[in-house]
Amino acid sequence: MSWNTANDAVLTEGRRVLIDDPGRLVSTVIGVAEHLWRHTRRDVTVIIDLTPVRDKTDPARVLDMAEGRSKRAFKAWLADRPQAWRDGVEVVAMDGFTGFKADTAEEVPTRSR
Repeated sequence: MSWNTANDAVLTEGRRVLIDDPGRLVSTVIGVAEHLWRHTRRDVTVIIDLTPVRDKTDPARVLDMAEGRSKRAFKAWLADRPQAWRDGVEVVAMDGFTGFKADTAEEVPTRSR
């Protein structure tokens, strides 16, 4: 089996078990930041579950990463989440990138920022 075949299988199963699991979206406090992968020079938007930190039960955990560092990247990620989940978000913590603030105001309008 080639590396690409094995890697594709792992990514497919990982997405099914981890990314597509609706149970992972129980967050009420999320964080968002941008990150630059130095080895590829590509930007990603990182979405973090901060609920366990607030509740003092566990460390933060990565919920997802969206390709790019733009207003569209985070907005699209939020828009892809179920409305019921977005309604349950209480706090969105973010750095100073103004695109994140605008996205949050549009997709999760009644929440603290």
